[in-house]
This record gives sequence, C-alpha cells and structure tokens, in this order.
Amino acid sequence: MNEVRPDVRIGAGHAGGNIRVVSIKDDRVLLEQDLRDTSGWWFYWNFSAVSARGATIRFEFDNGEVVGPWGPAFSMDGVEWRWLGEDSLLSRQAFTYTFREGGERVYFCFCLPYQLHHFERFYARIAGRPDVRRDMLTHSELLRPIPLLLLGNRNAERHIVFTARHHACESTPLYMLEGLLDSVLSVGPGRSSILDRFLVHYIPFMDIDGVENGDQGKSRMPHDHNRDYTDAPIYRSTAALMTYASSLRTEIAIDFHGPFKWGDRNDVPFFVKKDPPVKERIETLSGLLEQVSCGRTEEDAIRHSAVHDLGMGEDWNLPHGRGCGDYFVRNGTPLTCSFEFPYFGSANVRITADNSRRFGQDFARALELYVDTI
Repeated sequence: MNEVRPDVRIGAGHAGGNIRVVSIKDDRVLLEQDLRDTSGWWFYWNFSAVSARGATIRFEFDNGEVVGPWGPAFSMDGVEWRWLGEDSLLSRQAFTYTFREGGERVYFCFCLPYQLHHFERFYARIAGRPDVRRDMLTHSELLRPIPLLLLGNRNAERHIVFTARHHACESTPLYMLEGLLDSVLSVGPGRSSILDRFLVHYIPFMDIDGVENGDQGKSRMPHDHNRDYTDAPIYRSTAALMTYASSLRTEIAIDFHGPFKWGDRNDVPFFVKKDPPVKERIETLSGLLEQVSCGRTEEDAIRHSAVHDLGMGEDWNLPHGRGCGDYFVRNGTPLTCSFEFPYFGSANVRITADNSRRFGQDFARALELYVDTI
C-alpha cells in the first residue's frame, strides 16, 4: 500500500515490499509490518521512502521490536544492500534517515533481502557451463515458474537436494548458498569434486509468490509451506518436490532457513538435528563445518560451532513433523536436516552478503570432506 503526504511517500510496490502505514505527521512516520495471511506475530518488513525535501525523518514501528542491531538494511536501488548502521538506531522500534534535497528515493528492509532478481544475476554468472542446467520445478499458485538448478554429473546415481525459502522472509541463507554453489563449481586440483559423483538439485524459492509479494511466509494460514509435507499437500511447490524427489536416490537433503529475529543461538548458524541414525551423520557434517570455518582468519569471518546445534526434542525441534526434512527422512535419505542461518549475526560479526558467501564456501568444503566418508 502507499500513504502519501505532499513531501513524504512510503511504498511497498517493489519485489519483496511489505509495510502498513499507520500515520505520517510532521517528520515522524508510524509503520507496522503487514501480517496479511499470517496466523501470528512476525517481524518482516520492506519499504521504499521518498522525501521531496531534505529532512531527517523518524521511522517508528507500532507492532513490536522489529529493527535490528545494525539499523535497517538500506539500498539506493533495491538491488545492492548494506546496513544503515547503529547511528541510525533510536530503539529496536525506530530509526532515522536524513534525506537529501531533490526527491531522494531509498529502500529499507528488516534484513538483507534476496529476491528473484538477485538469483537471476547469480545464474547469469554460471549459465552456459556444461555442468549447469536450469529447469523448472513447477508453476506457483500465481503461475510464476519456480527455478530448479541442476549442477554436476547428469548420469550420477546419487543426488544432493538443497531447498530454501519455505518461509518467504528467510532471505540471508541464499547469499550463503551462492558461495556454496560457486565453490563446488570451482574445485581446484587435488580436491574431491562433489559434482563428479553427484547431481545437485537446488530450489531457491519454495514459496516464490511469498518471496516476490513480500509475505512473512512463516505461519501462513492454514499452514505454511514447511508444514505441507503431508499426504494431501495444499501448495504446488511442495507437492511437486515430493513427486520429483521420490524417484531420486538422495544421499543428502538440506533445507536452509532463517531462525527467529535475534538473540542467543539465533545470532549464529546452527543445524537442526533428527533422530538416530541421521543425528550422527548431521553431527559429523557439523563437526567438519566447525573445523573448516574456524580456520578462517578474516576479522568478519562467520564461524560455526556445533555447541549451538539444536537437538531433537529441544525447544521447537519436535519429532514426527511435517517439514521438508521430515519428508526426506521418511523417504530414506541418509543425511537430511535444516540449517539455520542468522539475519544479523553477533556483536563481533555482522552478516553481510560477502561474508555469507565465504561461509558458503566453507560449507561446500565441509560437504566435500563429508562425502569422502560415505
């Protein structure tokens, strides 16, 4: 929706846009996240703002603490994003931005967004390689084609499946996945190549309509995409994935997510474990990722520690679920799990597109070491 005042305009008509304007008075804009068909409270928002005059505008949220520790994500073009910074932060419900004269348009978001246009830019870099092929999983409810990337040995008997965006707002893992896929596509001499032995299937947008429309996705009514792996799925993408994967000999299936907004383990990457014997395989991969990522020397390196992994029966990780990982367990996949990647990061290491991609490289290396054991 748009709320217009002569010199301030708020919009959500761009890809991923999500906002409700409560009021605009003087230099204060009161907002709230649009929960649409969400059954409970959630935190995602994404909007554009234009000011016809140079002024410092206060943006304040009226429905919970939804402004992260580094202020909002910020963009001048809706494509390249960075954190606006702590100096912009008034509280976890408010931030300010000083507009230049002349009708400056800027974009603000809860976190670093990742839209279909980001994926298309990534795909353009790797398209044309003999070990990369693009396909389509199915059409969404709004008839958007859902991309499916195939990487590696097309004659392989064993398969790896990566999925993401079962919850539309969980964007940051896709930067990590860019790094992961770039890494497996550029294995150097003397290293084991996953792509020689496996065919990798990558579905970046399981809820592509929610991603592009700017939905929360989490707790969508009557249930969200990651609660749809049942005998009677209601979403085209989940039904298509179950049909597609049923004929594959899948050795590894990892579903990538974002956790809760911030705090405790939500500030770091972690695996979500299953029951034995899958549990032990997840622990092996987790240990390898810890070993590889903790070898990083960059000051802003993202590191994984297995101590943060979520055990079965702990917190919200309950048995007999209806999620993507549960489907692959039922399908006999030896290693299947969710991997949670934070929105913001910790006080020492904030999440950026660049260090997320580097962490994806570490994840690829850990996978290389893991597949050498099976």
